[in-house]
Amino acid sequence: MLRIPLLFAAMFGFVAEVSAAAPSPSPDPKSLIVTETELERARDLVQKLGSDQYADREEAELALFQMGRLARTALLDGANNDNNAEVRSRCQGLLHRATTLEMKARLEVFLADADGKFEHELAGWNEFRSIVRQEWTLLGHSIWSDRSLDRIARTMFAELLSTPVNRSILFAIGGQQEELSSIAQTRRQELYSQKYPRVIVVAGGVRQPNVQRDPTQADILTLLLAETQAGSSYIPPRSAPISILIQASGFFQAVKGTDERGRVCQAIATAWCESRHDPVDMYQAMSLANNMGLPDQSCQIAIRLFQSKGATASYRGLAASTLVRVGNEKHIAMLEKAMTDNTLVYTVRKQVPGKPNELETHDIQLRDIALVVSLIISKQTPEDYGFVDQYKAQGSPLTTYNYTRFYVPEKARDAALVKWKAWREKNP
Repeated sequence: MLRIPLLFAAMFGFVAEVSAAAPSPSPDPKSLIVTETELERARDLVQKLGSDQYADREEAELALFQMGRLARTALLDGANNDNNAEVRSRCQGLLHRATTLEMKARLEVFLADADGKFEHELAGWNEFRSIVRQEWTLLGHSIWSDRSLDRIARTMFAELLSTPVNRSILFAIGGQQEELSSIAQTRRQELYSQKYPRVIVVAGGVRQPNVQRDPTQADILTLLLAETQAGSSYIPPRSAPISILIQASGFFQAVKGTDERGRVCQAIATAWCESRHDPVDMYQAMSLANNMGLPDQSCQIAIRLFQSKGATASYRGLAASTLVRVGNEKHIAMLEKAMTDNTLVYTVRKQVPGKPNELETHDIQLRDIALVVSLIISKQTPEDYGFVDQYKAQGSPLTTYNYTRFYVPEKARDAALVKWKAWREKNP
């Protein structure tokens, strides 16, 4: 047998023993099934690891080493369950290589199945593929999917598996959300610390920064996939800002691409945005979606943030500004759901004309903002509905709208809504 480096050997950091003219792997994962004969042989060899004779132990260990991935099940059982400490120790020593070879074999078969005819047991693959395919499911069954990106999705998913740290994150997908969230949060902070390393003290008391490392696109794809599956409920609000990591990795440019890789990145980014539900997370996602050239996604998040009971007035205002800047008439229907919400957002205090010591107040409610944004999007003038533009004298364009700009006197609020409903009947 000749030891030669393979693509996947470099990918996983090991050198495997292979034939110089190894046959192409079968695309069917059933080809990886270990026969009962091979499994029984591996179990017998594991038992010989506890022999009283040193030569027998060495011979058994060598034979198990040569079996490679075929011995993995027996080694795993021996490392975890055997009563003999010698057996457990030797199994543990062999297990890492056998597991690595198993992963290598599974990945080779996975990539050989270029047409996606078979199901593969690779952690995170089904979730990744479902997002890229934009699957519609009913009772757990796919009823529609776009498979045009399956081939490039396979190649890109293999890139995620190419580093141990990303692979370990993918292995956590499908488990407890809290655990996956904790792993993703730790990874986000780790990537941030690598981007901005702390200063270290070396010999002689000299202070110098640690080695800086920007995240790769594979790092970001893995992180976004993990956070999408975990949801935002378990992500602490003060976590490391993901926008910096996305920018440093070049992911912004990838998402804006029109090629197949760009479309895969867009699908993962969109899924991540849709999974954000915490107001702080939604605000970050709204800004990121806009910066990544996903205006419709940014508007959808903006509407959710605008209607979120837990969001601060400033976040709701920023959501309204986003809708004015990049929204369109198809978003009006969603805004109308807030036109009955009388939540107080801001109070305008103005000096009463001719009475310098008196102030008049005007409440800006959530329904007022929803109506103003809808009017601007539909290219109408808020003043025609009784609203007062505080910044009109400054000549500020409507594209610089913020939630404190327009208020409506209390006596004119109901009339403004009645006029809007009349307009909508004619312009559904």
